Parts: sequence; structure tokens; C-alpha cells
Amino acid sequence: MENNNSPFLVYCKNCGAPAGFDIVRQTYCCSSCGELTGIEQAKEQVLRWRELRKKNSSAVNEGQTAEEFTCPSCGARIVFAAGEASQTCDFCSSKLIRSELSSDGQEPDIIIPFFITQQEARERLLAWGRAHDKTPEGRAVISHIDELRGYYLPYRLVRGPVYGTVTRDSSRRRFEYAGYLEGTAVSASSQLDNQVLNEMEPFDWSQARPFSRGYLAGHSVKLSDVSDAEINDRTLSEVKEDFLPQIEKAMQTTGVGIRINSGELSSVSALLPVFFIKTGKLLAVMNGQTGRIAVSERRQKITFPWVIEPSVYTLLLTLLIGWWSGFILELMLMCGLVLGIIIFCVMSEGRTSLIRSITVRTKASRARRRGGALEVEEAENILKNPYDNTPVFYEKNESGRTVPVRIRFYTVGRWLFIIMNAFVTVFLPAIIAAVIRLALSGPAGFAEGFQPVYGAPWYVLAAFIVLLYLVKGVRRDVYDHPYIYEILPDGGERLIGKSRDRRVSVLSMFGDGETDEKGRRIGLIWLITHIGGMGYFLGISMLVLIIGSVAAILD
Repeated sequence: MENNNSPFLVYCKNCGAPAGFDIVRQTYCCSSCGELTGIEQAKEQVLRWRELRKKNSSAVNEGQTAEEFTCPSCGARIVFAAGEASQTCDFCSSKLIRSELSSDGQEPDIIIPFFITQQEARERLLAWGRAHDKTPEGRAVISHIDELRGYYLPYRLVRGPVYGTVTRDSSRRRFEYAGYLEGTAVSASSQLDNQVLNEMEPFDWSQARPFSRGYLAGHSVKLSDVSDAEINDRTLSEVKEDFLPQIEKAMQTTGVGIRINSGELSSVSALLPVFFIKTGKLLAVMNGQTGRIAVSERRQKITFPWVIEPSVYTLLLTLLIGWWSGFILELMLMCGLVLGIIIFCVMSEGRTSLIRSITVRTKASRARRRGGALEVEEAENILKNPYDNTPVFYEKNESGRTVPVRIRFYTVGRWLFIIMNAFVTVFLPAIIAAVIRLALSGPAGFAEGFQPVYGAPWYVLAAFIVLLYLVKGVRRDVYDHPYIYEILPDGGERLIGKSRDRRVSVLSMFGDGETDEKGRRIGLIWLITHIGGMGYFLGISMLVLIIGSVAAILD
């Protein structure tokens, strides 16, 4: 049982019911009988659908012709239904040159018909412009509303596996992930900004139909002028943007780097209904099926999301100094300024601004008719993708087998351990002295001659080390040594890896936490011996300072 209207419905090879993609097992799974249908079998279903469509459409298209024009300036290849004509290219305003009739090889596989008329699109876009007349985008739409055009634009619907790696700022560790695309629409037009076109999606794919030239009556058509290689690049670029929010959430930061590759992708060509205005810097598009609007004037927004974290650290430390000093304003401001300079200098290393283009868009929408009148409903959850394209991370478990995992970096227990680490590092001489005094004098004589304040030289040095660790080292240490949970077949989780691989330490500021050539954690002794003379000098100096501080406290 196969649906002739959609090439992207996969059916169970056992019972014929629709099958959904199981991203954890990387295969299709039938919700009715549980049978697995492989990716290659799904691809074969697309090929069978395409052959069947060609056979069925040959009789429908018999006797219908379409005329093709090629723009000599921008290269756009535009198709008009028989008997229609145009004197200019709507993409660059150049004169059109008549070309040969379009061949069967240019025909798309599917089409989504226009639901909104040219006049309805004009009225809706004009109303949007008036509602946003305080913005450059709104004013530009109002000024150029008469240049609105309606076209069937070429797209590719892509399906298949994708995979890649994720890195994080100030961390050398790479995390591997994989995902699967289900019906991702990629523009095959080089004249229109693909990013702006993305913002008017999604389409309602349940209304897709096998292509017939009868749908072209009264509408202009643009043919694909993008190579298969560029389509693949655009696909990966779109996937990267789609995956980015999920990966940023998983990595708990916007400072991520994503590399992405594709497996063997299958695709079908489509014509999708779009109204657009393209002139100068303005590109305004409207989904001809749902009524969603996206407008760009090529403006850019520069943000510095990384400044939030150092600002929080500076504020907390300033308040802590205020509490310790009795909230003396002058002292708080002076110390806060010094700490802020240090923290921002340390945490800004390797961090950059985010530059993103501004595209104004409406919410996702659905167009309906009541008594012939157009109604457009807008809401964020309308026409959500029925498929889960969320990427899944993979790591090797204890047996060396690659398994799907969930990654966590910060837990309550980890934060308590970090705070304990900082406390012990700063007050190490006092703690050692207290243990010695208890062992020698017992509780009764503990306080006699015990002077913790004499450990000040170490406290100052250690406090500076801990400050650097908290504002810089913690991020690297935590992200290099995450908690990794294997996703079990029943949906449960199991912590994998050795406890030492999750250990965080103030010593990471000196290199502890790195791994040697065999993947083992490097300790302080390893570090000192491998740095050479300087390492020995630093190690001996710190040891002497600790011993001296302990002796001074006990004196």
C-alpha cells in the first residue's frame, strides 16, 4: 500500500502501515507491528513512486505545453503556461529571451498549488507593512507593493542521514552527533536569498500533489538553476541552522562550533507557491499556501551573548566583597572594577560576537476559507514538523561500542565539589595545620598558638588561582569531562565512563585534566616532570610556600 500523493511516506514492508524514523536506531520502525524498514528500502520506495508518477502524468500532460524563457542578465530560467507572455524578468528586471519549450526532464515530481490569490496576497502584505511602518522593512514593503509577483519556485525535498561534530569555546573535546532529515525543503533558485525563503516555511505537505501542467495555468514558474553540489551545500547549511538551537541547548552555551556532513541523501523536485517583492535591498516573501510572511532589508544584528557570564561573576564577587566589608560602597566599586577587568579579560579570550541577519517574519500560519473569504490563522505551533529532526549524540561505552547518549555538564553534586575544591585550595595550609594541631594537642589545646591569619601569602596566591579557575578553568574542565548517559532501548539512561574521567580539579589551571597519548588523565606530578626545569621550580616553590604557611600558622 503506497500513497501516490507523497513520495516521503514510508510504509512497513511487513504490514503496509506508515513507518516513522527511529533516530536512535537509525532506521524506520512501524508503529503497528514493530517491523524495521531500512533506509535503502525507503529510498527504493521513492524511486518506485517517481516511475509510477511519470507513467500516470504522461496522459494528463499530453497536449499541454509550456514556454521557457532565459534571462540574459541573471540566468533565471522561467516557464509560463502556453499562451502567456512577459517582457521583463521579475528577478532582475531584464528583458527575457524566448527559449525552447520545456522538456520532461525539467518537470518537477510534486507541486503544492497556490491557495492564496494575487489580490489577497497584496492586501495581506500591505496590511503587514502598515502594521510595521516604523521599521525599514515595513516602509519598503509599502513603497514597492506594486512589484509583488507570484511564482512557483523550484525546491528539492531532501531525506537522509546527516552527522558531524560539535566543539565548544575554550574546549578541545569533540562530540559526535547524528540526525536524519525528513522532507527538508531546500530552495533551488540562485536569485532569491535562501535564508529569507526558509523563514516563510513550513508548507503543509499533506496538500502536495503529483505534478501536472494544469496547475500552471495563470501562474509563472521558475526553473532550477542550482547545481546538485550547491543543493547539498544549501541542505547542510539549513540543517546546521535547524540543529543549532538544539545543540546550543545541549551544550548549554551559544559558543559552539558545528561541523556537518551528509550520508546518502535522496531527493525529489518540487514547485512551491511563493509571492515575492525583490528590489534593491528588499526581499519580501509570502507563502502562497499558508500566508506566512518574511521580509529582509539586509540589516544585521551584532550580539555579545558571552558577556552575560562574566557580568554575573563580577556582580557576585562584588556583592561578596561588600558583605565581607560591611557594604562600603567605595571599596565595593573599586574592587568590582578591578575584578571586572580581570574576569572580562580572561573570559573574552577566544570569544567573538554573533552576527546574524535580521529577517522579520510572522508566526507560522494556516490559510482557510469561510464562505469564500480568506482567513489566515497564526500561531507558533501551527504546521509543526511531524518528524523529530533533533540530533542525537554518540559516544563509546565501556565495551567500545558506539551508543546514543545524553550529555550533562553541570549537576548539583558537581557544583558542590567545585566549591569544595576552591575552599580547600585557598585554605589548604590552615586545614593541614588544623589536622596537625588536633593530632598533637587534641581538642583541648587546639586554639593555643593557632594563627590561621599567618597563612596570608598562600591565601592570596591561591585565591588568585581559584579566581582564574572559576572564571576560566571551570568551563574548560567541565566541558572536557562531562557526565555521559547511554540511552537504553527502553528509553532509560545509564551513566557510562570512569569516575576519574568526570573529575574536575583546580589543578586543571596548570594542565591537570589533560590526557596523555594513551588517553589517561595527567596528574600534577606528570605535569611537573614533563614541563622540565620550570615545572620543578614552580612545584618546589609552591611546596615551600605551603610548608612555610603551615609552620607560621602553628607557631
